Amino acid sequence: MASQMSPKLLMPLASSVHAQRALLSLAQPLACIGTTHIRGLTTSRCGLSEQQKSESAEARTSGGSQQQEQQQQASSSSSDQAQNFYNTFKAGYEHVKSKTAGAAGGASGQEPAAKRLLQTLAQDLREVLLPAQDISSATRAYTGPVATATYDGPTALVLARQQATGWQKAWDTVQEKLGGIPLVGKFLNLKVTDTAAYKKGQELVEDLKDKYETSDHPVVHKVEDIKSRMFTGSEASRAMREIRVRDPAFDMNRFVQSVKLDAPSVVRAFLKHDLETLSQHCGPELLERFAGIFKHFDEQGVFEDPSILFIGDVEIVEVRLMDDDPFIIAQFHCQQLKCTRDKFGNVIDGSANQIQRVYYFWGLQQERSPVVTAEGKVLPPRWVIKDMMWQSMLALV
Repeated sequence: MASQMSPKLLMPLASSVHAQRALLSLAQPLACIGTTHIRGLTTSRCGLSEQQKSESAEARTSGGSQQQEQQQQASSSSSDQAQNFYNTFKAGYEHVKSKTAGAAGGASGQEPAAKRLLQTLAQDLREVLLPAQDISSATRAYTGPVATATYDGPTALVLARQQATGWQKAWDTVQEKLGGIPLVGKFLNLKVTDTAAYKKGQELVEDLKDKYETSDHPVVHKVEDIKSRMFTGSEASRAMREIRVRDPAFDMNRFVQSVKLDAPSVVRAFLKHDLETLSQHCGPELLERFAGIFKHFDEQGVFEDPSILFIGDVEIVEVRLMDDDPFIIAQFHCQQLKCTRDKFGNVIDGSANQIQRVYYFWGLQQERSPVVTAEGKVLPPRWVIKDMMWQSMLALV
């Protein structure tokens, strides 16, 4: 209908600014005039009188004035609403700002605590919204050039000559001067471990030690349990102590972020049956197990859809020692498609639109020594994926 024609549709027809303005001035009155005026306007093209043309022109003029008044009222009301919204937002912002400033700058004794709280909140938000960019892979093997010199870590022992103190120098001088006297020389060369009393006491201590170790008395067992808990600690603490020895800069939060960084590539390689990529992250025993699983799928001519939609946060399940090496069990879940196809691409299990949640458990074992690159950079010991388990829990769609 001509009455519903938008002024914007007429804009591309004009090639100049003046023509566009003329069309816009003509189209706005047309949108407000009724169907009777439009019919009258169209019939005027077929031969209307000059009086009818003047009447239609007056109708257009009155309609245009009404449209302009309505537009001015609408613009004024919208500007008033925008101003009211801005004033409300500004008042709320100033209120929150004043309360925050009062909490941070109240008493002098509370100011450091409030400042530390704000800094902690800012740091947490920064770590969540803007994670660190220097997070590197924890499981990928380093394949670049390494340094020729060996590096035994920060606990390596080095022989060093100890400087003699003033008392030791004085004692050595006395021994040199009195060593020529037979009685004094015999006294100086006397060793307590060579006396009969010391040997007898040593035999008595050994007998008591044997009786204590072979005793079945419950008190002895209770004492040994208390000693083991007090001096050795739990298995997790001993594992963490060993981790710190091998990697003094180890941080559990960064380790969790590194595992989450490796999760997509490892899971996708597992779904694609890519042993070459898995060999950079996994140990030889797990690779042999994967080779058997992939061979079974290849013989049947089926493969799984490798699409990964989402990967959840990594959680640490357990920290322990295994064969004197630190062993960490990590858990995370993936949302992926439950779709298995044959070699022709036909779906034989699941659906192309069915989403499932799969839980993965990784067993990560820390290597003993770090790696030194050719540039002299010390890389922390690698965490090898020694075992991996997965289980589908539920379908989301």
